[in-house]
Amino acid sequence: MAWEDEQDEIIHWLKALPKPIGLLTAHDFRGRQVLDACRRTGLAVPEEIALIGIGDDEVLCELSWPPMSSINSNPRTAGYEAAALLDRLMQGELMQGQRILVQPNGVQARQSTDVMAIEDSDVAAAVRFIRERACSGINVNDILARIPLVRQTFEHRFKKTMGRSPHAEIVRVRLERVKQLLKETDLSIPMIAQKSGFKHTRYMSTVFKEKVGQTPGRYRNAVKKGRTS
Repeated sequence: MAWEDEQDEIIHWLKALPKPIGLLTAHDFRGRQVLDACRRTGLAVPEEIALIGIGDDEVLCELSWPPMSSINSNPRTAGYEAAALLDRLMQGELMQGQRILVQPNGVQARQSTDVMAIEDSDVAAAVRFIRERACSGINVNDILARIPLVRQTFEHRFKKTMGRSPHAEIVRVRLERVKQLLKETDLSIPMIAQKSGFKHTRYMSTVFKEKVGQTPGRYRNAVKKGRTS
């Protein structure tokens, strides 16, 4: 079945589901199809539909929008166990109904399951907008253009609900993106600042050191040393 035909079926199915709901897909590719269908239908992820895939295909998960949580099913160990079982069969060993369970490596949590219960609908909409657009350079005025509240009322309700100001939430989301890019790419620090929504590299580095406790460069080196060891 063609992609578009499958998407029509998935969209019809998603619309009929009770909301909010959590979904587990059989594999990451199907998960990306569901996320694409949610985007086309206007369903909020993870607020209305929280989704997790299986396989933890890093490229596929990170290129999905929002980035998709996934279970690392531990394929290396599964392959080893399968090879060991085949070797035993080739040696003439008889086995009947033997089941071998392989423990997964765990869940790689990303934004598609980053659910926060927010009763205030205006604050929930603002949080969703921030998570979607923080790295494109938005500010509080951009949020207010979408929220039917005066600035003082909005900021009071946001801080009461989230424990921090809207600006602080924007910075927090941007810094999470900075950390991700430092871990997973070899992009230069100025390029990371640009992709994370910071207009100035020096300002990003100052805020990063203040919040994380070390410069972006030291953070990247520490992560690489940890991976090597």
